[in-house]
Amino acid sequence: MARRTALRLFYLVLLPLLPLAVGPAAAHAQDTTAALLEGRVVDAETGDPLPQANLRVADTYQGTITNVDGQYTLALDSLPATIVVRYVGYESARRRITTDTPPRQTFRLAPSTVQMDEVQVTGSGNPGETIMRRVIENKQAWWPALKRYSVEAYNRFTLANDTTIVAVAESQTTAFWDAERGTREVVRSQRGTANLQGIAESALPAAATVLNLYEDNVGVFGNQMVGVTHPDALDYYDFTLDTTRAIDGRQAFRIEVEPANRLSSTFRGTVTVLDSTYALLEAQLRPTPSLSTSRVLKEVDITFEQQFSNFGGPYWLPVDFRARRDLDVQLSALISLSDIRIRQVSRLNGYQINEPLPDSLYGADGETDEVAVRADSTVGIPALSSAQPDSLGGGPFVPYSQDEQTAYEQIDSTDTVQNAFDPGGLYGWLQDLGLVEEGGISFGGDADETAASDTTDGAGDEATASFVDVEGGLPILRFNRVEGGHVGLRLDLGVGPLAVTGRAGYNTGPSGSTQWSYGGDATLPLGDNTTLSAGYHYGIEPRYRARSRIAPLWARLSNSLWTLAGAPDYFDYLGNERLRVSVRRAFSGPDLDLALQFRTERHFSVRKTTGYNALGRSVTQPANPSVDAGQLRSVALTATLGDGGLLGVLPINRLQGSVEHSDPGLAASDFDFTRVEAVADARIETFFQRRFRPNALDLRVDAGASFGALPLQRFGVIEASPQPYTPFGALRTLDDRPYQGEHHVALFWEHNFRTVPFELLGWQAPVEQDIELLLHGGHGRTWIDDGTEQRLRRRGTAVQRADGFHHEVGLSVNGLLEDTLRLDLTKRLDASGLSVGVSLLRFW
Repeated sequence: MARRTALRLFYLVLLPLLPLAVGPAAAHAQDTTAALLEGRVVDAETGDPLPQANLRVADTYQGTITNVDGQYTLALDSLPATIVVRYVGYESARRRITTDTPPRQTFRLAPSTVQMDEVQVTGSGNPGETIMRRVIENKQAWWPALKRYSVEAYNRFTLANDTTIVAVAESQTTAFWDAERGTREVVRSQRGTANLQGIAESALPAAATVLNLYEDNVGVFGNQMVGVTHPDALDYYDFTLDTTRAIDGRQAFRIEVEPANRLSSTFRGTVTVLDSTYALLEAQLRPTPSLSTSRVLKEVDITFEQQFSNFGGPYWLPVDFRARRDLDVQLSALISLSDIRIRQVSRLNGYQINEPLPDSLYGADGETDEVAVRADSTVGIPALSSAQPDSLGGGPFVPYSQDEQTAYEQIDSTDTVQNAFDPGGLYGWLQDLGLVEEGGISFGGDADETAASDTTDGAGDEATASFVDVEGGLPILRFNRVEGGHVGLRLDLGVGPLAVTGRAGYNTGPSGSTQWSYGGDATLPLGDNTTLSAGYHYGIEPRYRARSRIAPLWARLSNSLWTLAGAPDYFDYLGNERLRVSVRRAFSGPDLDLALQFRTERHFSVRKTTGYNALGRSVTQPANPSVDAGQLRSVALTATLGDGGLLGVLPINRLQGSVEHSDPGLAASDFDFTRVEAVADARIETFFQRRFRPNALDLRVDAGASFGALPLQRFGVIEASPQPYTPFGALRTLDDRPYQGEHHVALFWEHNFRTVPFELLGWQAPVEQDIELLLHGGHGRTWIDDGTEQRLRRRGTAVQRADGFHHEVGLSVNGLLEDTLRLDLTKRLDASGLSVGVSLLRFW
């Protein structure tokens, strides 16, 4: 269990860095090594090691780099061979290797002694800009002819906290790049330190994590950064000639790179350009502070280094990739992790240029969801071999540093990654006290108690609230004005493919049979994309659902806490004994989900039983309205098209429509109605679309209509926002109770400007805290037919309705107090008054 947890956390750290989709391919045979060279590359005068020196086999695409100590290993496929060693600022070295050459070779490079003339660059203006213009023009001469390639890639990731190396993972892959279809790779061998022994169970991507800093667009954490050789790079960057260096008697220009606009998705750093050919020799770049990342990453410090070579041909390709990523992870004000430090070193060699790629790499439609696949011959080496310290199923590769060597020798399976990144904050404090165990606290709960008006897929498909879930028997705790305190237990079982959940609970408020609630559900897969489920429930439940509150789970939890604090209970309740049977079928291309549900429900009214609040406030809870009693039997069809996402985290582009029909001729139902409802969600990216989190406009349209005599328990709802919590999809200036009606329509919109307004003002403090500015609005109304309204009035049942359209606009500041609080200032346009609230909803 510890190893699996460690491996999952390791992947959690690495996967955000692996955005490229990778697909299957056939296994490739391992290279045959005729000779193995090893040794060092050093300064001829001082003997100091030259890290990241570039070694290559002349007239081939094979080579390697040295490590931080100047050490290298290089496999030669055939002899004799000529080795060329290059390091900017030094004279290159060439050495003929034959069968009689000793396997250990030290290359001593002499600093360039060529007298550098004053830089002469033809053209007007800034010489750095002139040089980079020529680099861009030169790239356009050869880049279009580069259609595809394969390359042998080696990657090593070193994961560390702020004190020591935690884990090391390596892999050897064959990577395939296509200009139109992207990157795929086949993992040939991989291994990790002893605490990652399960690493051989899946494919760890290697080449997919390597950036090519020569490309027009460079992906970093989901941002599309403008490359320094992009055709429009001169519009995004200021290039300044810094110094000149020598390599083999030729000039190499060192160019300072700075963004022309601090808001653009760009880099800063240096590039080195070879004179006359005007090609990049190396790049040392880091993203500018405008880099947009997930909100859990409070601080990100990233540096990339890369060298390029044409290997004697026309194309300039990467020979290595080195990255340093330091991450400060802050899940919330309550949970934080130790600093995460990731070091990556990559070696690329053995290019095959413009050769046909296997069609199986990209699938029949050119798409695949897999990041990487293992070749049939993939091997995992669990322990370090002292005889071959840098071998990996057919290496050799870049030698380990002393710290990495020590980590391989000393880390064992008990040194879990999880333990190295113990959470801080309140959660970590509780864990240190022994009050929280792994997996011991979560907000799962009573999945059976969905709102009676839910038309999605019925019982068991929407999780509702509990305070605490403990693995094993899962206790359920909540509070409201009808049930009073609720104490229950949930038990989840799996019987082969059948998933069964049972629930039972006791209510302190009511007397008689409603003191108890019980039920359960079972789900059986009928195929890869089809499931059959059935659920039974008896007890008290909310009369209407809370769609905007992300999940009924959070709605019931927050309502319990709010009611205990002495605020009005948000929900109305009914008694319900129901049985629902559902068949669900999922389709791909388009992303469509269909659910057909048969319902039989016995509804009855329940009364308010308590006005208790823990603070002793003098608050009178409203009476619980009665409902139309009787047997409701219906059939419902729900269709969902598109991506669900999660507001503020993942884009939502979805359309969901449902229809429910009940009439006396259908299994003797006591109700006769048809209800139609549709909800559409969309996200439109507006400004700064290159960013991981661009400025975006979120939209939601929620509408419903009914025909026949719709009972109160099936009324549509436009949500209010009475709690210190302002979710998208609720009217923020509507107090206490939602609007209800037989027909309803609502439009909600919210434009998130992110940190851009503060960046424009040059105010860095809110930018560093990732504080966002949002403009939002809500518009909607409900309708109740005159006959229905008179019937409700005679029964003494009052519901809140909108006589006309409700309009409101507001401004919010999101991300205060470590992304925990959101301040809203909202103005209702059709009535006087100003509403100010504090939101506890976290968007990250």
